Amino acid sequence: MILNDQDKGRTLEVEAQSPVTVRLNENPTTGYRWKVETAGGLETVGDSFEKVGDAIGAAGVRVFQFRASGTGSHKLSIRNWRDWEGESSIIDRFYATILVK
Repeated sequence: MILNDQDKGRTLEVEAQSPVTVRLNENPTTGYRWKVETAGGLETVGDSFEKVGDAIGAAGVRVFQFRASGTGSHKLSIRNWRDWEGESSIIDRFYATILVK
């Protein structure tokens, strides 16, 4: 299952051991980066950045990969912030509930 910003706030069902991928637009040269706050019972298996274009400082997509290893309801929360500035720098949050069958 692949999620993006349009899936924010949704509740989604997946089978146990299924991959769950979250793709969020990011421009890390601004200092703002997405970071997983909570993943519940989802196992984090990847965190990468895909640059769009060849320009220096180009924006792209942050890609988080999870594995739905345990059954049940799992809250997933990811924040976009400047970690050195703390909680007051959060400019966006992605959150979803993943129901693992």
